[in-house]
Amino acid sequence: MSLGDLKVALVHDELTRRGGAEIVLEELVRIFPQADLYALYAGEPKMIVDGRTYHVRTSFLQRFPLWWRRHPSRLLPLLPQAAEQFDLSTYDLVLSSASAFAKAVVTRVSVPHLCYCHTPTRYLWSDAHAALERQPAWARWPARVGMHYLRLADFAAAQRVGVYLANSAFTQARIQSYYRRESTVLYPPINTAFFTPLPPATRDYFLVVGRLTPSKNFDQAITVCEKLKVPLVVVGVGSEQRRLRALAGRYTRFVGGVNDYELREYLRGARALLQPGVEDFGMAAAEALACGTPVIALGRGGAKEIIEAGVSGLTYEIPQVEALAEAMRQFLSGETYFSPEALQGSMLRFSPARFRAGIVAACRGILET
Repeated sequence: MSLGDLKVALVHDELTRRGGAEIVLEELVRIFPQADLYALYAGEPKMIVDGRTYHVRTSFLQRFPLWWRRHPSRLLPLLPQAAEQFDLSTYDLVLSSASAFAKAVVTRVSVPHLCYCHTPTRYLWSDAHAALERQPAWARWPARVGMHYLRLADFAAAQRVGVYLANSAFTQARIQSYYRRESTVLYPPINTAFFTPLPPATRDYFLVVGRLTPSKNFDQAITVCEKLKVPLVVVGVGSEQRRLRALAGRYTRFVGGVNDYELREYLRGARALLQPGVEDFGMAAAEALACGTPVIALGRGGAKEIIEAGVSGLTYEIPQVEALAEAMRQFLSGETYFSPEALQGSMLRFSPARFRAGIVAACRGILET
């Protein structure tokens, strides 16, 4: 039986905005256009890929009011149950695209479950203490207790997965550390035919791209650019937007969410993309390099697999404002020249064709075992 004849379920955490995980899901839909799509909840229960609209089946969480769903922390205790309630008993293959509880779906023993893991659940593992610190003092003890039980549920769910694919070696190490599971690295797809260099009239600003969340450390980028008096463009929306706007001054401009064409123009026109947070992979950095734009990044996480220091950008080792400022001063001094063509060429290893081949090979492998 060919993969195109299989009854396939694609399961995603939540569809409320488009980021790196959703780009991966879109590519999975292209590989399995016959698949049924599931998400724990969504802004709208549909997904548009290449002009075609796909219905998304959601859990009982979708019945909560939109204003409630806009605060994911309010849904945390219900996420394992929401994933487990999906009836996937009639499928030949289940693929989960997971950074949280999408992998918690329950399948028949005979149904292979392949998980493409963007990260083990951050707020339960790598970012657990930081997440607690952001809670009001009175809420920390009950939050700590709740996180303990969610961590147990997350670990149990991770053991039900048949085969793991990790989006980077960094994520692979975390899967081993937190879940005690082996995985194979398959880098996410970067549309290198779309994100291409084009000499702009001027490159006169720095750029940050991503969800406005605490882990991105965009506050450091704003602080440094205001201090150095260089323009910064902030692309994205998220829970940190109000705080970041309060921190910003005359040199920072927020443009909100943008489509791919607008993002490409921002990337092409930037002097450099700034990545001050630890990324599991770093789609924005890869897309910037594909557009011929260098990256200044914290040298941790997926950045170490994307950026070659001095060749495709600059890295710094300490996640502090002054370390980023020093890296930017070095960049502004003009000591290093970055060839846009060379930067774009370095991203060909992340092409959609390689991703598709990796997914197909993994699916064939799990179906044959």
